[in-house]
Amino acid sequence: MTAPLLDVRDLVVEYHVRGGSFRAVDHVSFTVHKGRTLAIVGESGCGKSTIASAIVRLLKPSSGQILLDGTDIAGLSERRMRPLRSRVQMVFQDPYASLDPHLSAQDIVAEPLRLRGVGSAADRRARAAELIDRVGLPSSALERRPAEFSGGQRQRIGIARALASSPELLVCDEATSALDVSVQAQVLALLEDLQRDTGLTCIVISHNLGVVRRISADVVVMKAGRVVESGPTADVLAAPKEPYTRALRRAALDPTAMTGRKPRSFVTAREEVPA
Repeated sequence: MTAPLLDVRDLVVEYHVRGGSFRAVDHVSFTVHKGRTLAIVGESGCGKSTIASAIVRLLKPSSGQILLDGTDIAGLSERRMRPLRSRVQMVFQDPYASLDPHLSAQDIVAEPLRLRGVGSAADRRARAAELIDRVGLPSSALERRPAEFSGGQRQRIGIARALASSPELLVCDEATSALDVSVQAQVLALLEDLQRDTGLTCIVISHNLGVVRRISADVVVMKAGRVVESGPTADVLAAPKEPYTRALRRAALDPTAMTGRKPRSFVTAREEVPA
C-alpha cells in the first residue's frame, strides 16, 4: 500500500486548567490512506473532537507528529501553515452555528476562495454556484441566508464551503449528529458520492456506530484520550476485542441508551457479539 495521506504519531494534546493541565489526547497514533475513510468513535469527552481540531490545526498539539503527505504540520507556525490549510478542511457539528448568518449561501461557499485571493469575484461566485449544485441544493438557494434553510440544507452548505478549497482531506466532526435520522442518511449519501467521484480522503468523528459502519473503511475506538482498539470497521464491529468496544456495541443495540438530541442508527441485532 502507498504511503498514507495522513500519519498521526504519538499525538498528545493538553489543556491548561486551574491548578495544572488536563490531557485530552494521550499518545494517539493512526494512519489514513488516500481515498479511504477513517472513523474515530467513542463516548463524549474521549478526545475525538480534540483530535479533529488538531488535524486541521485549530489548536496546536502539545507533542507528537501530524504528517500530511509527509509534512509534519503539528508544530508549524501560522505563517507556514497557511498555504497548507486548503488541503485539509472541516465540516463542523452544528450547522446552525457554523455559518455566517449575514451572508448568502453563495457568499459563504465563495468565502474561502476570497480569503485566499483565488480568481475574480465572478469566478468565485461561479465556483460557489457549481458547488451548491453539487451538494444537491437548487439555484434558488444561492441568495438565501442560513436562517432560511433547514439543518440538513445548512450542513450541505457547510460541505460545499469545505469543498471550495479542493481539499485532499475532509474532517467531519459529528457532522450528522444534530440532524434527524432521515436527513442524516441524505448527508451520508452525499459524502459517499463525493468520495466516489473525487477520491476524497475523509476522517469521520462520531459517537454513532451506525454512521461508522456505513461510511468508514477503518475505525479507531477512543476511551479517555487513548486508542483502545483499531482496525477495519467490519472486523472491529463484528468481533470487538476490547470490553469498551463491546459496551459501545451494546449501547447502540439498546434503545434505552439512545437518549438526548443525538440520533443513532441501530446496528442489526443479528450481528451482536456477546460481552
